[in-house]
Amino acid sequence: MLEEGLSRLSAYLLYLTPGFLLCALWFWLTPKHQAGMRILVLLLTFVLLRDAMTPQGLWSLSDQVQIAFIANPLVLAALGLLSLALIALLARVAPELWALLVWRRGNVGLGLFLGLLAGLAIGLPLRLYQGNGFDVSGLWFGGLLVLAYGGNALEEVLFRGMLQGHLEQHTSALRAALGSAVAFAACHAFLALSVTQVGWPILAFTLIEGLLCALLRMRYGIFAAIAAHGTAILLIAVPMSQG
Repeated sequence: MLEEGLSRLSAYLLYLTPGFLLCALWFWLTPKHQAGMRILVLLLTFVLLRDAMTPQGLWSLSDQVQIAFIANPLVLAALGLLSLALIALLARVAPELWALLVWRRGNVGLGLFLGLLAGLAIGLPLRLYQGNGFDVSGLWFGGLLVLAYGGNALEEVLFRGMLQGHLEQHTSALRAALGSAVAFAACHAFLALSVTQVGWPILAFTLIEGLLCALLRMRYGIFAAIAAHGTAILLIAVPMSQG
């Protein structure tokens, strides 16, 4: 398991390195006062990191919006931890964008509770429709937990943290939330229409998910949005078939 996991992770990192380095150079060359452009570069970099997982066989998507992740739990946990490391790196290299983040607002406990409920509302109907059981035992589910919440924490920091926070400086909180949600869905267009060719189900799902997460961020902060996003992904994920 360990040898296979290291091999798959190495192949993935090597595969995306040229594009990642170009994005990093683009980000470095963009003046700090152009916050909107720097955020756009970060979003495109995230799309690269996510979509490169598909040809590397780390995940796949079905037309029922079911996500199949690689069966190796070490790979899943490593990807989640890598996402958390990138969040820490952003705090260091982009403090002016980090200042846009609203981690919590209002009642934190209530926000997390509503985030979990929103995640259930998004993911549970799909899980029931797909007709698959849900096994919370074993190492794979442990790795999935790290990826679902750690990996999606990075996505929420970028879309609900930096983008939505930046938009709030230029328009109303509600319009900023709507802009964040639409941008979130639009950034899945290449995944939906080219990488996987699943099409509109992915766009519809991500638009609904994005709207709920954006509204949670507006009222309760990023932690609530992470709870919703991570829970939804956790519910619709299954191990990838070895065959």
